[in-house]
Amino acid sequence: MKIRKPTWSKRPTFFKRLNAPYRVVFIDDETLEEVGSFNLTKGRMYVLFSTLFVTTVTITVMILLFTPLKYYIPGYGNNRAHREVVRLRKDVDSLRDMIGAQQQMVTDIRKVIVGEIDVVRDTKLLDMDRVHREAMNSILPPGAVIKEDAVGKETKKKRR
Repeated sequence: MKIRKPTWSKRPTFFKRLNAPYRVVFIDDETLEEVGSFNLTKGRMYVLFSTLFVTTVTITVMILLFTPLKYYIPGYGNNRAHREVVRLRKDVDSLRDMIGAQQQMVTDIRKVIVGEIDVVRDTKLLDMDRVHREAMNSILPPGAVIKEDAVGKETKKKRR
């Protein structure tokens, strides 16, 4: 009994198919004249199209980077415009803060006019005698200190 190999094993490998030669012929439809003929492989076609793609991308990037077309790219601008945007943002922020403070002041004034003040009122009457005593105590030193100073000066005079 013979063992047969499967039919799929007779197919060429991937790399052999890349190097298989093909002929590309360009023919004019009206005159049926051969305009051009090229002997190519799949590998050469892959290299050719990859090179064309990379060259096209490189040329496009160079044009965008080194010409004024770069200013039409969203997010890309000159330094002067960026500084102007930063300055304007700061101005808008400061104006927003100022408007918020003014609105708070207007609401506070309205509350005062209407009488809806949210503060604790001090309704305690002041004892004026106590206020005068505390004021005098803060100005004059205590009596004991005055007495010690007076006694201390007299003893110094007697020693001399």
